[in-house]
Amino acid sequence: MSHVPQAARRIFAIAWPAIGEAYLQNFLGVVDMIFIAHISLAAVAAVGVTNIYKLTYTAVFTAVSTALSVSLSRYVGARQFKTGRAAIWHAFIIVLVVGTVLGVASVLFSVPLLRIMGARGALLQTAIPYFQIVLAMAPLIALFTAQSAAFRAIGMTKIPLRIGLEMNAIHVVVDYLLIFGFGPIPALGIRGAALSLLVVRIYALARLWWKSRCLEAIALSKADLTLQLDILKQMMRFSLPAAAERLSKRLGQVLYFGIIVRMGVDVYATHNIAGTLTPFASAVGEGFSIAATAAIGNAIGRGHKSLIDTYRRWSYLQAAVSMTVITGLLCIFSPWIAQFYTHSTHVINLLTVILAIDTISQPFMSSVVIDTATIQVGGNTRFPMMVTTIGIWCIRSVGVYVFGWRMGFGLPAVWASIAVDNMIRSVIFTWYRRKRAFVTHLV
Repeated sequence: MSHVPQAARRIFAIAWPAIGEAYLQNFLGVVDMIFIAHISLAAVAAVGVTNIYKLTYTAVFTAVSTALSVSLSRYVGARQFKTGRAAIWHAFIIVLVVGTVLGVASVLFSVPLLRIMGARGALLQTAIPYFQIVLAMAPLIALFTAQSAAFRAIGMTKIPLRIGLEMNAIHVVVDYLLIFGFGPIPALGIRGAALSLLVVRIYALARLWWKSRCLEAIALSKADLTLQLDILKQMMRFSLPAAAERLSKRLGQVLYFGIIVRMGVDVYATHNIAGTLTPFASAVGEGFSIAATAAIGNAIGRGHKSLIDTYRRWSYLQAAVSMTVITGLLCIFSPWIAQFYTHSTHVINLLTVILAIDTISQPFMSSVVIDTATIQVGGNTRFPMMVTTIGIWCIRSVGVYVFGWRMGFGLPAVWASIAVDNMIRSVIFTWYRRKRAFVTHLV
């Protein structure tokens, strides 16, 4: 049993910098929300409708990055660095093409895309400039996501963390200056918030690329920049189900977020404020899922499959405890935290209720996150895709429509539906792990 605490330490060592980086990424949004909340609640809602699409696009990029993480962690475990670098290059090709298409489409069709989300009148006009600038960044976000995944797959999570610290320091200053203006710098309002994100994204991508040059496993050379159709097909075959899994989740969110928008500006603003707070818990789950992917993939590459369950178990235990405690604290202190965003008593009370529901959901949510990563690194992206699609569309979205909208229970019913979805999916994933041999050949 001496290897168990060692496994726990290894998981934590990989996870905590990834969690710290995710926190810093979330902090970008928190700073934006605090500054933008001083413009108007309509501006807050404008950021919210944009973030739905940004998260949807990021889900696609993350799916390709999942394929990269699985492949690269195994190749590095087997000491096949050249093949691993080829996987990185082909992941870059895929995300850059997809990101460019999505970015161009977002600018050209910004108005109909916003109207799908229920944006009308003043909200539509407020959202358009922010929407176009932020989503035109899709190629940068795509490359950043893939480049970060390469570092995480080899367990080098501290480098993205350091760059995240630099990003945030720059962002706080640039965001304030561009939103409110200073001296000769004009106040650009919500447009300035979008431009500040563009500045820090360019900086972070350049820094990640520079740091990658020092690591043999991920430092691309001219010899690596060749198109190999077999590797491209492998990456696509693995990525497509992972992309479908994440897209089904995000598109389901687009559907029921549109319902929430129609519940009123105050209700949607509350949901959006909660959406800026709950990532402090979900980021922990993502951090431990990154650690699980890296550790389990490396173990598979080295032929140490006996460690898979040990790594999975410690990833889940640490994630479940941390996520529940963090969400519980957010719930307890929500009346004070909410003061940063609004002084509406209705919004503050509603925020406390939905955070209480989310606290109960955390052990199930952590199970879903960790088991999805475990099954995917085992080589199966189709099963998580099917389970997620059923959960999002048949449980979560239906619950939001029926209980939240038609029956009038509002936002608490929305978050209760999310909790039930997580609970059912966690049970299904547990069944799968116990009944199926889920480690397959590499992609």
